[in-house]
Amino acid sequence: MTCLLNDNVQLVDLPDELILMIMNKVKPKVSLLCSIIAIGNNRLEQLALDKCHSIDLTIDYFQSPYESLMTRFYTHVAYRIIDNIQSLTLNIRQIPDIVSYVEKNSNGILPNLIHLKIMIGRQSHRTGTPYTLDASSMEIYRVLHSESLSCFIPQFVRLEGSGGNRIISTVRCSTFMRSIVSLELENDCILPNIINPDGLFFPQSIRLSRIQITLNRFGDCVRLLTELGTQLCSFAVSIVHVYLQKADIISQISSISCPNLKQLTVTIYKNIVHYSECIVPLLQRLSNVERLTLLFAINITTTRLGHFVTELDLEKDIVSYMPHLCQFNFHIRSILENASPVEIGTFRQSVMTCQQAVICTVDYFNNNYGQCQLYSLPFIGNRLDFISNRFPLFDMNNMFSMVTMLLLFDDVKPFENLFFARIARALPNLKTLEVFNKLEQQEKGMIATSYPDFSRLSALILLDIHMDYAEQLLCRSRLPCLTELAIHDQVLLTIVARDSQQARDNCSKVENILTSNKWCDSIDAIRNFFPLVSH
Repeated sequence: MTCLLNDNVQLVDLPDELILMIMNKVKPKVSLLCSIIAIGNNRLEQLALDKCHSIDLTIDYFQSPYESLMTRFYTHVAYRIIDNIQSLTLNIRQIPDIVSYVEKNSNGILPNLIHLKIMIGRQSHRTGTPYTLDASSMEIYRVLHSESLSCFIPQFVRLEGSGGNRIISTVRCSTFMRSIVSLELENDCILPNIINPDGLFFPQSIRLSRIQITLNRFGDCVRLLTELGTQLCSFAVSIVHVYLQKADIISQISSISCPNLKQLTVTIYKNIVHYSECIVPLLQRLSNVERLTLLFAINITTTRLGHFVTELDLEKDIVSYMPHLCQFNFHIRSILENASPVEIGTFRQSVMTCQQAVICTVDYFNNNYGQCQLYSLPFIGNRLDFISNRFPLFDMNNMFSMVTMLLLFDDVKPFENLFFARIARALPNLKTLEVFNKLEQQEKGMIATSYPDFSRLSALILLDIHMDYAEQLLCRSRLPCLTELAIHDQVLLTIVARDSQQARDNCSKVENILTSNKWCDSIDAIRNFFPLVSH
C-alpha cells in the first residue's frame, strides 16, 4: 500500500470503478484502511469507508510484521469507522484492545455491529501459518486410540486456566455484546465454563439469535438452549462429550422451548456415549426446525439402541417429531462391538419424509468392531473417519470433493499405491490426512508411473502405521503444502536416514513436528531435513 500513498495523485485520476477494483485486491483490508483514511484525500477516503462494513483483524499474530499497522488502526482509523462496522473478526488476544477502545470512545458498544467472529489464533508465532496439532496431542492420541474407532482429530482448545478463559468470560458479559445478533466462535475452541454468578452464558446478549459454537459437554448445550430460548433462530453447535453427566438432565431437556429455532446443525465427532438417552430427546423438543444437519459418531455399544443407526431410526426418532422439516442433511457413523453381519438391504426399508437420496455402507474389522456410515446426498460433511479399502470412496464422481479431513483405517487389508493415487484424485481439497494401518503393503515393488499429488495437504498424521506408509506418503507422493507432521519417532529417523530427495522436498515447508517419543539422537540430521522447524 506504500504505492498508494506515494502515487495518490495518479490514483485519483482514475474513475471510481477502477479505484474500487484496485482496493479489492489489497490484502489485508486493514492495510487499505490505514493507507487511505486520514491522508487528506476525501474522495479516496469515502471509497475506503464504503468498504469497512466488515473488518478482519486476524492478521495480528505474535511476531506479525503488521504491529505498526495495528497501532495506526487504533490511532487514525478506528474512530472514523466505528459507526460503519457491521461484522468483526478477531483473534482472542485482540479482544482486550478492541473492548478497551470501545469503552473509552463509544460507551462500550459498536452501535451497528451485528456479527462477531472470534478465532483462537492457533498459528505459528513466526509465520502466522495456521496449525492443527499441538504439544498435548500425543497423550490425547494414546487415550483416544485405546478406544476402538475413536477420532484423534479435532484437537479442541480448552481455555480453562489460561488468559483466553478470562478474556472470553469478560467479553461475553460486557456491554460489547449488546448489539450482537450473530456470534461465531472458531470450531476447535471450546466455550469456557460459566464463572459469572447468574449462571448465564451471555447475560448481555439481548439480540443474540444466531450462534455457532463448540461446547464441552452435552449439559452445556441444554443450558444454552434453555437460556436463549425464544430469541434463537439459528443454532450450530459442536459438542465434545455426550453422556448423562447428571441425573436431572432429562428434566432439563423437557424445559427447553425454542419456538423460533428454524435452522439447526449438531456436530459430534467424538463417539457419543448416550445417543438414545441424550440426543434423541433433545431433538424431539426442537419441533419447529425446518433445516436440520446432523454429523454424528455414535458408540452403539453404550446406548440402548443395540443396532446400527438406520433410516428407520431417523424417521421414527427425529423426523416424525419435526412436522415443518423441509431439509435434512446428515452423516451418521455408528460403531458396534461384536456386530453381526447385516445385509445392506435391511437398511433400505424407509422413505425419508424429506425425500432425499441416502447411502449406507457397513464395514467389519478384525478388532471385533463393525461400523455403519449412513449419509444423505449430496454429501455435506467435510470429513470422513475410519475409511477402509472397502468404502465406496470412488464409486460416484466428485461425491466427496469437499472433504478436507480423512482418517484411513484398516486391519484387514493394506493400503496400496493405487489407493492413495485414487484418493488424491477424488479428494482435491484434502488438508488433513491420518493413516492407521500396521499391515505391510503387498504391491510396493510395483513401479509407479507417477506420484500421487496431494496439492493442498497441510497436516499428515503417521503414528500407528507400518513403515511402508511413511515411504508411500513422504517418499513416493507430492506434498507441496505440508506444514505439520505427526509421526512415530523411529519411522521419522528411518525416513531421514534414507535421505530421499522427494522426502526432502515434501518436508522442506514443515514448521511443526510431533513424535510419539522425544528424540535426541540424530538431531542435527533431523534439523537439516526440516529447515523451518524451530525446535
